[in-house]
Amino acid sequence: MTETYHPRTATNLRYPRFVHGRIPVTVVTGFLGAGKSTLLDRWLETLPTDTAVIVNEEGAVGIDGALLAKRARRLREISGGCVCCVTHEALDAALADFAAATPTPSRILVETSGVASPAGVIRILTRGRARRQLRLDGVVTVVDASRAHQRMQFGLTIEQLGFADIVVMSHIDAQPEAGLAALETELAGYAPGAVLARASRGRLTGAQTLLGLLDARGGVLRALPALDGPVASHRVDAVSLVHDGELDEERFGEWVQTALGAIETRLLRIKGILAVRGVDARVIVQGVSEAVEVELGVPWGREARTSRLVILGLELDDAGLREGFEACVAAEPGR
Repeated sequence: MTETYHPRTATNLRYPRFVHGRIPVTVVTGFLGAGKSTLLDRWLETLPTDTAVIVNEEGAVGIDGALLAKRARRLREISGGCVCCVTHEALDAALADFAAATPTPSRILVETSGVASPAGVIRILTRGRARRQLRLDGVVTVVDASRAHQRMQFGLTIEQLGFADIVVMSHIDAQPEAGLAALETELAGYAPGAVLARASRGRLTGAQTLLGLLDARGGVLRALPALDGPVASHRVDAVSLVHDGELDEERFGEWVQTALGAIETRLLRIKGILAVRGVDARVIVQGVSEAVEVELGVPWGREARTSRLVILGLELDDAGLREGFEACVAAEPGR
């Protein structure tokens, strides 16, 4: 199921609705010329034929949509401005149309323009007309390895990395291995907790696939160490919160509403895997600024119940966030 939290109208973590049928939406972002359309073209070779694609281009005349049309049977092109601001109503309408279609697509891919902020796109997913039929399945940020350092001079590139669940380094062909390894280390600083991948001529290296990368996110998050202080991710702070045990759902819901709601303008992403008292399954948390979505994952089974949450943003108060998270710990039975 999925519940959406808004700072002043938050509900608690009870699960009245199980909506596993929500359509997963993958947002593909990246600076101009990063290679987003080429990657989408390759991914569409292996994704189900009912996958829907929304392509956004800044110019009045669209090009990328025509390139993807041969593989995408269900495609909507939005031109004349960024879907994060100027044409956000067109994106909302396109998502609503796909959500209401018969049959519905098994997945929706949204390719943003190279100058779009992921925040506006995710906001439409969590607050738009079709929010109850859709769920954010991940943000893929594409970085041109041959021009990465030039692009990272722009604040927009840093923002796109801060939202990333997956970072794909494209155009790696002419780059030395030592340089690629160093770039991966640098990108990990901008996108803590993201899965890193490489692509050559639009194809992911090795046996990697888009769906495989999306599935791998949980493993990366579980591998994050407990931190004594914030990670200085250049212009992005990352606070990693870990508790080897269960959380109380009402306390956590209140903390999301009050503490995180108070700093919503500085938040980029929130993502985590939580063990909640009274809930057998993993509670998957991810959100952007003013909205947090919660979804049930696979059961814990015999694995140790551990709660991990990563908060990415600007000028975060590590000590305050850590104290608030620790206050969400479930009391021992009988206390």
